[in-house]
Amino acid sequence: MQIKKIDTTKIEDDTKFFRPMNFEDFVGQEEIKKILKAGIQSAQKRESFLGHILFSGESGYGKTTLAQIIARNLWVNIKIITGYAITKPAEMISILNSLEAGDVLFIDEIHRLRPNLEEVLYIAMEDFMIDMVLPEWGNVRIPLNKFTLVGATTKLESLSLPLKNRFVYKFHFVDYEETEKMRIIERYLKFYDIGFEKNIVSEISANIISVPREINNFCFKLRDYLICKWAKQNNLLLDKEIREEFREWAKLIDGGLTHVHQKYIEILQEVGGGPVWLKTISLRLGMNEAAVEDDIEPLLLKLGKIEKSSRWRTLIK
Repeated sequence: MQIKKIDTTKIEDDTKFFRPMNFEDFVGQEEIKKILKAGIQSAQKRESFLGHILFSGESGYGKTTLAQIIARNLWVNIKIITGYAITKPAEMISILNSLEAGDVLFIDEIHRLRPNLEEVLYIAMEDFMIDMVLPEWGNVRIPLNKFTLVGATTKLESLSLPLKNRFVYKFHFVDYEETEKMRIIERYLKFYDIGFEKNIVSEISANIISVPREINNFCFKLRDYLICKWAKQNNLLLDKEIREEFREWAKLIDGGLTHVHQKYIEILQEVGGGPVWLKTISLRLGMNEAAVEDDIEPLLLKLGKIEKSSRWRTLIK
């Protein structure tokens, strides 16, 4: 198989300096990186494609970024799509046909692919073929260039077993350790040109969850606050006094809880800690139940604030 290597330094990417560009800059997930590096080295020595990869874990942990790093290390193109954006087999076939030898196809939220689209992927992943139905000639199998599929999902349990079985590598992203979390905070503070004292990073860490995307969002808002405060972007400086002012202004609670999380806790406290029906909580918050489960409760569960059943929620005292 002849893989056409590309000059990855010339790829136009709005996030070029925002996202980590290599394994060394990507903080955490050391076991995943170790195995991926070995797989990439093997693919390079064999001058062939890398085995298909499945990433699972919470949103914002860097699955897309790591897929881009894989493609960059292989010196190939990457095509990024989302599972819900493809609705017809013809669209999937068109995407697969557009891949050059060795390319990486990244499908985010792959569990949202429809069953008929999964069937197209089965053959493409295993045999590098696609089935075409022609009115006069019946079924015809058309060969594809060999590629690497990287799938990402936040709901591994929703992925069909036949599709999961076709991935060579299966990785679950684990939570970041405190030292890793602090390195990520430092990276984004520097990215937004915010000067800071070394000891303040640990204090910031107490006000935010260990999710890289949320850390970036925190630093983005912090940058805007500092510019607003001093009416200029140069020489932004974060000290302990400013950090406390920002913490109060942003209504942040230790662990990264927001005022919505606090309101959720207050609803349970009003009845002695519960149990309270999820529907009641969602009505009080003015949110639908799915939003409460997906956006509010994960952090409360991670911090050990609540217990949940299929219908009821209880405060942990």
